[in-house]
Amino acid sequence: MKQRHLLLRYIVIEGYRYARQTFANCLKRLHLLKRKPHYHPPLEFFRQYILHLMRIRRLWAITSDLPPYCAAREGPGSQALQIMRTISFARAFGLTYLHSPFSTIYYPDEPRPEWPAVWEKVFNLGAGETPCDGLKSGVVYNTYTLANLDLCFGWRDRKKQLDDQFKALIPEFRRKYYLNKSRRTTGELTVAINIRRGEVSASENAFMYTANDKILRIVNGVKSILETWAVPFNMKIYGQGKATDFPELSPLGAESFLGADPVWTMQELIEADILIMAKSCFSYYAGLISDGIKIFESDGWPRIDNVFIPPFMWELFLELDDWLPCQEDGSVDRAAFDRQLALLLQAKKKAETGELTRR
Repeated sequence: MKQRHLLLRYIVIEGYRYARQTFANCLKRLHLLKRKPHYHPPLEFFRQYILHLMRIRRLWAITSDLPPYCAAREGPGSQALQIMRTISFARAFGLTYLHSPFSTIYYPDEPRPEWPAVWEKVFNLGAGETPCDGLKSGVVYNTYTLANLDLCFGWRDRKKQLDDQFKALIPEFRRKYYLNKSRRTTGELTVAINIRRGEVSASENAFMYTANDKILRIVNGVKSILETWAVPFNMKIYGQGKATDFPELSPLGAESFLGADPVWTMQELIEADILIMAKSCFSYYAGLISDGIKIFESDGWPRIDNVFIPPFMWELFLELDDWLPCQEDGSVDRAAFDRQLALLLQAKKKAETGELTRR
């Protein structure tokens, strides 16, 4: 009953907005306003949904195709996760997923016109999927602004099922990523430390910011465990900024790769044996694809419940079962870390003998 009430409320409110937009479009057609008529994506979806309810034009497919004003400010990780969520939703509801390649990729440090094609090959999310090719009839064009997809398709109260569906698809997303890449092996453990800076600071986008002293506590905690195990390891820092921005981290002796090529950085994060994640979609995607040990800050990820579309209106950052949350003091569950480390060392040993390339 609650979901029916929410759906009725959605139809009334969006119906009113749709009527106003239709009236405005009529004025435009009469040349009273010198602008082309259009509907915002939520209202375009509303029209499609009403036709679907009336059995005039059934919705049969969904694609993730961000409009320019969205894509122009979203990086590769955010847009990849949007596509992955769309694929997951399509599978859950029984829709056909149609793949739309990236059109624009935002990257503040090094904008390039070729980024969309480059990242398309990195993620390979369209591999094995049907191309969209501009199809419109019965196709939902999923954007960050479609906050009521789950409500309209009857999934508002089935969030856990959507979460489980997404988790079940992670091996498929990992397989897609490795279609044109080979997994690497190293003799010593590699620890990748991803730090979010640039447009993120203590005063700007602070919910994505991790202070230097906290990063130091987290890394020292990991370092202490590895030293107890007496295994050889190296630590590398990846992110934005300059080395002088992180004076607290200099005693670690970690090698810094700040402002490095983002595609290479993504591969380094994914291939690391231990990944200390930043609070970003870029780092989160790497964590999903990585089969190493993942450490994340469980107290700092942005969360808004009960809405489907990431990253602004949904609980984007799911805590996966094998991820290790770190506490404010930088500590992790020692027993869980030891179990994962034992499996990791065993897999590396087998890889060296040719029995297994990687766990």
